[in-house]
Formats: sequence, structure tokens, C-alpha cells
Amino acid sequence: MGKILFFLLFTSQLFAQTLKEKLIGEWVKDEIRLKDGSPILLEEVKNMQLRYVFSEKGKFLITIDGKSGISSYQIIGDTIQIGKSTLLKVLEISEVKLVVQELHKDPIAEPSKVKISLIPARIHNLGYFPEKYRTKGQDTIYISKRNYLEPIFLDNEKSAAQFISDNFYFPAFKVGDFYSRFIITKLGEIKGIEILSSTDEKYNNKLIEAIKTSKDKWLPATLEGKPVNTEIKMGFDMGWSEKMAAKNKVEAPKDTIDPTASNYHLMRANINVEQKMYPLAIKNLTLSLKADPRNIDAYYARAAVYALTKDTQKMCIDLLQLKHLEQAKGTELWRKFCDSKK
Repeated sequence: MGKILFFLLFTSQLFAQTLKEKLIGEWVKDEIRLKDGSPILLEEVKNMQLRYVFSEKGKFLITIDGKSGISSYQIIGDTIQIGKSTLLKVLEISEVKLVVQELHKDPIAEPSKVKISLIPARIHNLGYFPEKYRTKGQDTIYISKRNYLEPIFLDNEKSAAQFISDNFYFPAFKVGDFYSRFIITKLGEIKGIEILSSTDEKYNNKLIEAIKTSKDKWLPATLEGKPVNTEIKMGFDMGWSEKMAAKNKVEAPKDTIDPTASNYHLMRANINVEQKMYPLAIKNLTLSLKADPRNIDAYYARAAVYALTKDTQKMCIDLLQLKHLEQAKGTELWRKFCDSKK
């Protein structure tokens, strides 16, 4: 028995070591899907910037839409523990792909319904050629490009633009538009701050002071594993666009999708179903889908209510819509109950 336990322990440690060797490096989000492979239709998820960096010394850097944080990590079997609370189960790993699913430390809690696919930064950056120029002092400066070459702003809650805006003393009763340029050096220092354009020049120095407040929160951009100087251009719209739209009597395009209203009606429908008030549940689910036609849960729920009320035709219409939206479970149900070819 002792030999078996030793073998299992040795094998587990060897697997963890191999996994860590494959993990080390920089990974960029390729796509995020539901666990069953169905696509997620929310634009904020599809367009989200996500980057993982695993170091040899057990440090983990994560960047989500310009907000970054550093923690430690360790390998436990096929799972990566980030800090003390986050667990990422490795579903697949190779030289060109990493697929993970977030778990919960509470064994009773359900695992995340999404899986995240990432690719190495070196593959993501294929075909990208950074712009650069030389200063009078012969320093090479690269032009920052989102999700390709950019310095890291260390703040879990705010992006650099949000942080600087919060520290920019600009009266709430005024409106203005400012456009700035500055350099983050390969040492993480802020240099060469300029205000390129401004609608109220007397506040230019206030903006420069606000940019300087971020001085201890930057890590330099890296290119081919080496830190480099990068130029950032950043705009600060302090209510200016809204004023110009009103002045020109141009209404900003309204977003016809309202996820908050959609989820509210979905919640009301779930209560209706518990009370067996099916017609009211269908009404609320229809309102939910009117507010957000991408609400997958509302399609599933309405199809289920149609099934309960034996309205097979309408159930199949909702299941067909889920099939068109490439939802694996919906496609399976449509084929099982609605496909006339079977």
C-alpha cells in the first residue's frame, strides 16, 4: 500500500510540474463559450479583453479590459489555484491552446457554466508589426496598441482612464474634452506628458497632475519578452459629446437591448411558473425577449412553459431559435422533439 501511495503522489507531482511548464508564459483570450460549447451572445463578453501571464516564480497576472491584478498561483493536480479563493480547472492544454473552467472551493456550489479558451500571445501577435520612432535622445518609443502592445495598469477595479478621470479636478457643472499623450518607460515611469487638444486650456495642468497620480501603478509593456518604452494616447470626455449632440439636436443612438429589463421579466416569469400561472409567465418571458432577444435563458424558460401547457408548436419555435443561436442543449431538444425528418 505504501508503494502505491508513493507512486500516486510521485505521478501527481510529475503531472503538476509538467502542467506548470506548459502554463508559463502569456495567454490571450480566444473565445468564451458555455460549458456545452454554445456561444455566448453578450457583446461585452465577446469583446472582453482578457490576458493571463504565468511566471516561473509562481506569480500570476490577469488583465480584464484594462484592469490588472497580480497574485500567486500553484498547481494542484489538473487545477490552478489563484491566490486563496480562485480555482481554474484545466480542461485542455497544449503549445497552442489553453482551456479552463472556473471552479468553486465550496464542493456544493455548481462550477461555472463557461469555459475560457486562450492562445499564446506569440500566436495572437502573428502578423502584428508595432509602430515605433526615435526621440532626440535616441530612445526607441513604441506606439501602444490595445491587446497587442500596451503597458499594464495595476488596479483591480479601474482602468487607467477611469483612475485618471477620478483624480482629474474638473468641476461637475462644466463640460470639456481633452486628449493627452504620455510615455510609460521600460522602467514603468511616466514621461513626456502632453495635452494634445483641449476645450478648456486652464484645466490642462490639472489633467497633467491627474495623470501623474498614476505613477506607481504601471508595469512596462513587453516585446519579445523584454520591457520597452510605449507611447499612450488617451482621451477624456467630460460630458462634451452629450453637449454637442444636444446642441446639434442629434440624439445618441439608443440601445434597443436592455438586459436589466429582460432579466427582471425573466425573474417575474420564474415566480409565475412556481405559482402555476402559465399565461402570465409566457407574457413575462415574451417581454423579456423583447427587451433582449439574446437572452438564452428566456428562450429555454418559454419553451419549457409551452411544453407544460402542451403547446408543442410554439415550444418548437423557441427550440428552433435556440438551434439558430447555436445552443447545444436547445439543438438537442429540437432534434429530439421537433425535427420532422425523424
